[in-house]
Amino acid sequence: MEYLIGVDGGGTRTTVALADLERREILRREGTAGIVDPRNPTASVDMLHSLIRRTVAEAGLSAPAAALCAGLAGVGDPAECETVRKALADTGAADHVRLVCDGEIALEGALRGEPGILLIAGTGSIAYGRGADGRMERCGGWGMMVGDEGSGYAIGRAALVAALRAADGRGAGTRLLPGLLEQLRITDLHTIPSWAGRVAKAEIAALVPEVVRLAGEADTVALGILRDAASDLALHAAALVGRLQPWLAATPVVFFGGMFRTPMFVQLVTAAMTQTMPSGFEVRAPAEDAVTGALRIASDLIAPQTLHPDTCLPHPPLR
Repeated sequence: MEYLIGVDGGGTRTTVALADLERREILRREGTAGIVDPRNPTASVDMLHSLIRRTVAEAGLSAPAAALCAGLAGVGDPAECETVRKALADTGAADHVRLVCDGEIALEGALRGEPGILLIAGTGSIAYGRGADGRMERCGGWGMMVGDEGSGYAIGRAALVAALRAADGRGAGTRLLPGLLEQLRITDLHTIPSWAGRVAKAEIAALVPEVVRLAGEADTVALGILRDAASDLALHAAALVGRLQPWLAATPVVFFGGMFRTPMFVQLVTAAMTQTMPSGFEVRAPAEDAVTGALRIASDLIAPQTLHPDTCLPHPPLR
C-alpha cells in the first residue's frame, strides 16, 4: 500500500501521521521534541527516523512511503535546511522528502492551503501569511531577547516589570505583586530577579493566568499589559496583510497557540486588529492541525504538476 508521512516537529513534542494517497489518516503517534539545533542540525534526524519507523511498523506498512513532509521548529538558513532534508531522505523513509519550517505546515493545515494569516501566540509569537498569488511570508518570531511581542513570555515579563515598578513607587498601583509572589511561592520581592534569571521561558509565560485574572477584576495595569500584547499581535497581522496585498476579499485570520485559549485575550486582539486592519478581516477557526498540513504538502510532492518535489523551504523570506 502506498502512503504518505506527515511530521510536525515542535519544541515540545513531535507528531507523525500516516495517511493513504487520498490523505485519509491511518495512524498518528507522538515522540519527543523535533526542534532543529543549529549547533548540530542533523541530531534530530535519528529521533525522527526512529519514531517514523515505529509508527510505520505499528500500522503494518512497509517502507518507503511515497512522500514525506516534515515541518520542524528551528529550521534556519537554506544550507542548514538542505543538510537536514538530505539526512532524513538518506534514511530511506520515503521516495520524496520535503523539509519546511513548522509554521508552514501550521499555515497549510489551518487554512487548507488558501490565502490568509496564521497568528501564533503561545510562549513565543510569530505570524505567517499566504497571499492570493501564493506568496508566503512571516512576521516576528525573533525570540525572547529581541522579539516575541504579544506572547505569553512577553506578558509574564511585563507583569514582573510592572509589579516591581509599583513596589518602587515608579509605576501605577497594581495588585500584580502579591498575586505573582503567591503564584511563585516567594515571600521576598528581592528574590524575583534571581528567579527570573534562572527559569525557562515557559515559566515566565506561566504567569499569564494571574495577569488575566486581575485584568478580569479591573486591575488597570494588568488589563493594560494584555491590551499592549494584543496590539503587538495585531501589528504582526497588519504587516503581513500589507506585504501580501492585494487581497480579493476580507483577509482570513486564524488564531493559534495557548494565548488564544483565553476569551478575553481573543476579544482584545480582535479589537486591536479592527484598528490596524481597516480593510477588513475574518477570524476563522483552524480547519486542520499542523501535521495534517504536512500531509497536504506531502501529497503535493507526488502530484503530476509537481516539477521539483524534493525541496527544502526554511522560514519564508523576511523584509
